[in-house]
Amino acid sequence: MRNGIGRRMRFIGVMALAGVALPVAGYSYGVEVPENGTVAHGRGGAFVARASDVSAVGLNMAGVLGLSGFQLGLSVNVGASSNCFQRAGNYENPADVTINTAGSRFAAPGGGDAAYLSQPYPEVCSGRAVALAADLFATYRVRRWLAFGLGITTPSTPGSGQVFDDMVRLPNGAYAPSPARNMLFQKNLLVLYPTVGVAIAPHPRLRFGLTLQPSIARFQFGVMANVDYGAPQSPSTDLLIQLNASGFFMAGALSTQVLINRFLSFGAQFHYNSPVLASGTADTTANYYTGNQVKGQFSIDEMRVQLPWNLRAGLRFAMPREGRPTQDDGSGTYDPMTDDVFDVEANFTFENTSSLGVTSLRNSGIIQADTAVERPAPATLQLNSNLGNTMGVRLGGDYNVIPGRLAVRLGGSYETVGLSSTSAVVHIPAYAGASLHAGVSYRIGALTINLGFGHFFFQELDASQSRGIIVTAGDSSRPGSPQLDPNGCTAAQGQGACTINRGTFHGNLTNGSIGVNYRF
Repeated sequence: MRNGIGRRMRFIGVMALAGVALPVAGYSYGVEVPENGTVAHGRGGAFVARASDVSAVGLNMAGVLGLSGFQLGLSVNVGASSNCFQRAGNYENPADVTINTAGSRFAAPGGGDAAYLSQPYPEVCSGRAVALAADLFATYRVRRWLAFGLGITTPSTPGSGQVFDDMVRLPNGAYAPSPARNMLFQKNLLVLYPTVGVAIAPHPRLRFGLTLQPSIARFQFGVMANVDYGAPQSPSTDLLIQLNASGFFMAGALSTQVLINRFLSFGAQFHYNSPVLASGTADTTANYYTGNQVKGQFSIDEMRVQLPWNLRAGLRFAMPREGRPTQDDGSGTYDPMTDDVFDVEANFTFENTSSLGVTSLRNSGIIQADTAVERPAPATLQLNSNLGNTMGVRLGGDYNVIPGRLAVRLGGSYETVGLSSTSAVVHIPAYAGASLHAGVSYRIGALTINLGFGHFFFQELDASQSRGIIVTAGDSSRPGSPQLDPNGCTAAQGQGACTINRGTFHGNLTNGSIGVNYRF
């Protein structure tokens, strides 16, 4: 007896330690991909109707009523992702526009034209980032009609960290400023969802779930602006602005699970995020590409970000094993890994990704543009991600090779594009694409060990007609002006200043997942 209690206490201790480390894995950004929870991930995200382990707290709280007693689980999706941009055209030539490289690391010896001018833009890729998404949940079913869930989760996304180099080396050996520098070429977002939930069953075949999530978000963005409004592509006056802001927000979900009969079940979840109202600071580095950098800082009084809401719905078919409990029998002992031969589920997803399309800021303070030059920080600023809503389908299922001991699974997904071909950006890899998944579960007594794998095939985005504008530190003739004239660029500014996102975009992601679930 004592040995059994000791093993359980050690397991709880390991899970608690994992919970301490979980915020490290909370960095996420971009359109969601299938799916937190290792079993769900191995099924291509097709899990909202099954919802058969503790990850149900995050994916369908109503499903917790199908879990017996007290259960504890941890899952982590770990992947490697990268995002690439091939800007169209060439670095503009002084014959077309005056590009000032004086005093910068790109200046030619003797004061001639910089060697990178007129050269084709190279393809640039973000550094390969580790994509982490994790769940740590506990569930307790008090009665067959009442259950609770508690834990912490993060968004399931292609990953948070995305940093492009600030300069590149061209085939002719010359160094040049990065073609991506005037977009958000540095970014990180940390979102943590502490979660508490309750599930009730007014009828043995009808379940409802509610979760509340008092959440936290931290934003870190970097963009290269320009102090010289008249020649915004001149690296000698480039200004690095690094935004750092954090804030709290409320989120939560409503869900249901309907056990139609012993073969069929339906599940759905609606997850909502209230607007994030964050505040913080913006660190500036003027003369970034020169040997005379000037540091400064202004205040971000409010950064308003509307994270997307999403809807998931699924229909599941299960083939019961002869003589075993079924999902609709009311016994409360049904376990899909033990009692089914196999199951298959199809899901539909909708995400209001367009709500993340605009991040608005209110600022105060000054921008130190040079040792003797100060300009007021733009009172308002908008970071346009130009996202559209996305829809997806997910199909997956399990086959129980050894009932109650070994299960294998396969799945796949497809999601529509979230980026606009006429106003694309590099900092959110919201491409259309498909994925293939596989997984396995092995149970030893009360402990189930889950492994999953997924590979994503993203479609290249042709943004050859995109039109994005360089952010500037303001026009001295128009105090407070935060950017170029949206109606077009002048000859002095160069047409490239209004087409900074024109080209092609593509990305890649490969994910693995590991999880454990313990039944007390």
